[in-house]
Amino acid sequence: MIFLLLAALLATDPPPAEQLIRTAITARKAQDDRRWKFTFREDQENYQVDKNGKLIPSNTHTFDNIMLEGDNYRKLILIDGKPLDAKTQKKVDQDLEKARAERRGHKALSITRSVSLADLDHLEKLFDNKVAGSETALGRDAWRVESEPKSAYKPESKQESEALATHRVTWFDKEEGVELKEHIVFLRAMNGFQPGSEFDTEYNKFSDAWLVERFTMRIDFKALAVIHAKAETRYRYYDYKRFTVDVKITTQLR
Repeated sequence: MIFLLLAALLATDPPPAEQLIRTAITARKAQDDRRWKFTFREDQENYQVDKNGKLIPSNTHTFDNIMLEGDNYRKLILIDGKPLDAKTQKKVDQDLEKARAERRGHKALSITRSVSLADLDHLEKLFDNKVAGSETALGRDAWRVESEPKSAYKPESKQESEALATHRVTWFDKEEGVELKEHIVFLRAMNGFQPGSEFDTEYNKFSDAWLVERFTMRIDFKALAVIHAKAETRYRYYDYKRFTVDVKITTQLR
């Protein structure tokens, strides 16, 4: 089935946007079904934005995303390219051991997200999608799809309400049908993020897997009546290694 969909994507005329979306979902599901897990390194560059819109470097953090008790764990290893001081290193080590103990005890770890934006499989439900043309994205031939929130749609959850506050552009690879790049811009205020705040995600192929390589947030954030900040944060993910575990099972007959 996926081969027929990919053949359609390679045709001269643009395929329907829904077909591009479904093909990308199918490709992602096929990859997810392999249940691959990866370790990788992550650089996080933080910038403040002054009143003239100029970026002022704040700091850079580097993390090792390792496997801890069967799942990914994000461990700080460098600040501004330098090893951690003794106090920070002690705190990092304590947090790691606490997480290890919680995972061994099967305690749920709390993860906080300011905005939980919908994924590819929500595009058809929440957005009106159209193919806006053929472009080169990240050095590859791609179809550009513009997505506007459906004006008459009534959100069924907080996640859907958050997604409907955005406009999206998605680039789909013509050769493999996968999502190459996504641009999200806020059309109205949501959870503190002001109109014009942007999220950009870029994917790349590492060995046989398509994984996130870069993620950038350019935000205008307001909270209560006293907090107003403009900032940009850039994430780069690299040095992906597939994590494998050799398991040996010995059966003793009695």
